Amino acid sequence: MTPGIALAVLGDPLAYTCSPALHRAGLSAAGFSGTSAALRTSADVLDQRLHELGAHGFRGANLTTPLKQSVMTHLDRVSETSRRARSVNTVGFESDGRWGDTTDGPGFMDLLGTLGRDPRGARVWMLGGGGAARSLALALSEAGAVVTAFVRRPEAARASWEEIRAELAPWDSLASAESPEVAMVVNATPLDSPVRVETLPRRALIVDLRYGPEINAWIRSARAAGIEAYDGLGLLVFQARRSLALWLSRPVEVDALARAVGWPR
Repeated sequence: MTPGIALAVLGDPLAYTCSPALHRAGLSAAGFSGTSAALRTSADVLDQRLHELGAHGFRGANLTTPLKQSVMTHLDRVSETSRRARSVNTVGFESDGRWGDTTDGPGFMDLLGTLGRDPRGARVWMLGGGGAARSLALALSEAGAVVTAFVRRPEAARASWEEIRAELAPWDSLASAESPEVAMVVNATPLDSPVRVETLPRRALIVDLRYGPEINAWIRSARAAGIEAYDGLGLLVFQARRSLALWLSRPVEVDALARAVGWPR
């Protein structure tokens, strides 16, 4: 093994995160030794934190709430996908500066592939309008899905969604929205039960981007109703795999990451 790769996950709060375990498993599977730390970081100290990580030789960091958009002003370059989604979940430190990319959307496509779900022509409800929601919506729409994003203030959100092919709908309209043709519902909010499970078609796929030590009640109730449903652990595995590939410049096998966090569950 080659020594010395340091990674991190940044966000606020970071009460529970599996990212360090995924980082360590991925490094080991790719033949590297290294460390990963969960560092609680708010937006107002993000630039200082990034400077510290770069100065101490860190290779990269994953970002979560509330940093995915605000980090963009602290980077020297971002990928075209991140620019369009206005979202960065992966930061790297190089001799010529800091770079940013998003692996949320591509990771979600990988997850759908393992589930045998083809997004082409699928009607998708995206609940929430933040960075992860935009990254997923961009990837889904480019794959041929028809995306409706339900957000609190559509007019305020419109600028950040202008390069994503999706309809923005008021959150209040969700309760009366017709769901017979909905193939996928993605919860990208902190809400415990954003849609009543009994109103959704049984052939739909539900993905809640939240995850914790146990599967949450909304996902359990969906499964009890016969709906295929998963929490955010699967997406975490696949986006981490893509982040690791960017940092290490080589592919990383997904099985080692899945075993490290007990996915699927």
